[in-house]
Amino acid sequence: MELELRRQTVPSCETILEETAEQPVECDALLPDYCPDIRRILKCTLTPVPMGRTVTAGRLEIEGLANINVLYISAGGEPARGEYKVPFTRMMELHGEAGDPITTMSMTAGQVSCRAVNPRRLEIRGSVVISAAVTSCRLDKILEGCEDPSVQLRQTEQKGTRLCGSVSGEQRLSKTTGLEGNALPVTRVLRCDAAVARREEKWSGGKLIVSGEVQATACCADQNGGWQTAECTLPFEAALDCPEGEDAEFDLRCLALAPAAEPVQDSDGEYRSLEWSVALAAEAKIYRPYTLCCCTDGYSTRYRSECKSKTLQTVELVNICRESETYREMLPLPEAAGEVTALWVRVDGCSVSPDGDGLLAEGRLGLTLLTRMGDGEYYSFDRTVEVQRRLTCDGDCRWEAVLECRSFRWEQTGSELSLTCELCWRGAVCRTRRTAVLEEMTVDEASPKENCRPRGLYIYMAQEGESLWEIARRYNTGEAKIREDNGEMGENCPAGPLLIPARRTDRTKDANGRNENGSTKRAVPRYSDQNRRRHLHRGGGTGAHREIHLYQALYGDHGAAPH
Repeated sequence: MELELRRQTVPSCETILEETAEQPVECDALLPDYCPDIRRILKCTLTPVPMGRTVTAGRLEIEGLANINVLYISAGGEPARGEYKVPFTRMMELHGEAGDPITTMSMTAGQVSCRAVNPRRLEIRGSVVISAAVTSCRLDKILEGCEDPSVQLRQTEQKGTRLCGSVSGEQRLSKTTGLEGNALPVTRVLRCDAAVARREEKWSGGKLIVSGEVQATACCADQNGGWQTAECTLPFEAALDCPEGEDAEFDLRCLALAPAAEPVQDSDGEYRSLEWSVALAAEAKIYRPYTLCCCTDGYSTRYRSECKSKTLQTVELVNICRESETYREMLPLPEAAGEVTALWVRVDGCSVSPDGDGLLAEGRLGLTLLTRMGDGEYYSFDRTVEVQRRLTCDGDCRWEAVLECRSFRWEQTGSELSLTCELCWRGAVCRTRRTAVLEEMTVDEASPKENCRPRGLYIYMAQEGESLWEIARRYNTGEAKIREDNGEMGENCPAGPLLIPARRTDRTKDANGRNENGSTKRAVPRYSDQNRRRHLHRGGGTGAHREIHLYQALYGDHGAAPH
């Protein structure tokens, strides 16, 4: 039998990749001609830079660049630097078809080691930890309703805010600044770092406008062999194409990548200026509110039917974390450590785990201290600081936590170091909702239902919280008919009697309204509302005695119903 079914097209999400992998990075490098010979290596750091990602042929291809910075003591006893860029590619297999994929990726530095093979040659071995997730978004067709009154569909309404896309963009920032005050001319830059210190976002005219500031810091050596720290603020404003951003919420991530600072001569021929450059990468996931009316079950009151279901999966937004904190700690310096000439802070990673009725994010800050000992020699020391942040949330949630160190300052007091970091915890808190919905329904007109109950009206003694749908299905009627005779009620029934019309489904009528035996008699006589109310309030039992046939209620076990 061909049913007049109404269908609708709805989006569905499925996670087809969630993986963390370690990518090896190897480099056998020679010092550039302008770098002095190596006497001793102080510190080797690796900073991963995402370059791109592509979903194709059932795989996620990730391209990146390992920016390796080697700080060493030259043959003349002064600090010097060598910088190397090592490209890498990582392939990850997807576990399903990628319709309209939304990818999330983060990179952190793993272990790195550096060895001087000779005064001009370096052997570098390290790794990059890559965490990637791919969500496949596709359009599915599901049932919305049916025009046939004999077909009963259980409908439910879902509301929420779901993931529906992502946008991204890059911008190159540059600026030239002079050294402050009476600072000595610089000879070289030993290290440059940058972080997004402030940002704001708003949607307007089909674009997501992202504005803010990048704070860059450079550690420089001056012409007298001393150290200087230079800072630069680079404002930015980027516009990302986002035509469907109205009434949406955005989980925005901004990264300051590949910062660089180079000494520049001023009009006097001295290097009292720095030329700064930073790559800004912005990426936003889009979450939009939705209302979905879908069918989760169905049956026919006349014929045997069959339903085909599918799982509709959506990634729903619980909230977006944007919490800042100031972290302060007094750190004891290593024994025999002299004057701290430079300090660098980096985020070494962030992980999330369930914690009671919430989620606990644990971040790691990596500290590198460059000290000058009493004999004038330079040494570096590493420290790891652990920080935590807890969120309270209900249900099975996932926090895509990101820890940012926006700025830091330090001060040495004797054998201790006072450290202050401005931290920001960000990221969307989501949960995955899975709903079994109907995508197809068929009825067999050659197989009418057989009803063992006599036709008529029944008084059913409902228990508190009993499903109205299950009662209607048991008596081969509809929820609307039960509500029509008993008044409005929700999905679950209150305790007490219900008047239920039960029909014989193994008999059919012709075009003139006659049954198979030619009779046109009604299945149930009509009684006055007074009798109906009086008999609805009769007491009932449990189990098999919770059901009373209305004929017996009115005429007794042997009474005949009038025609």
